[in-house]
Amino acid sequence: MGKSASAASGVYNVLSGNAITAADGSEAPVIDLQSLAGLSHSEVAERISEAINPGDVSLDDAGTREAVAEAVSSVLSENEDADVTDLRPELVEECYVRTLSISVFNILLADIGASVTKAAHGNGVLANDRLKEISDFVREAYRVQYDRMKGAGTNISRRNSDRIARDINAQVMDIFESYLE
Repeated sequence: MGKSASAASGVYNVLSGNAITAADGSEAPVIDLQSLAGLSHSEVAERISEAINPGDVSLDDAGTREAVAEAVSSVLSENEDADVTDLRPELVEECYVRTLSISVFNILLADIGASVTKAAHGNGVLANDRLKEISDFVREAYRVQYDRMKGAGTNISRRNSDRIARDINAQVMDIFESYLE
């Protein structure tokens, strides 16, 4: 969950115009938002995902970049008039929630996807419906947890994001246990 939490926090910080602490302890923007002006939504999403999680180190890194790109691109596509150089706070927050939920769902899918498919006894439609239900649950659960965190005045951080991810994974295993048998 650490990469998911770091990526979501990174998306939030980048789109908010905040500095991000680098591995060497320095704080600097990882990307100049002004450099994204005029690019397509998919190009903006790809550049942000690469800036937050650069390099092709592992499959996890690639999956994290895909989650960031999907989240940012979908939010921008749904809000055609959005200015990525000065994104409204609610859109920054939606990018955070989607990044975290997509990334964690992808991890869950790797862990339980085969079990969900097997438990559907060869019924592909049923397996896909169940996975969609889990995906929708994960996204909504993250939104609820984020709203609670925001309402309590808690800052977005890797630690808080990781805690939320672990809690929601436990909920998924409890709620959807029958999908795995």
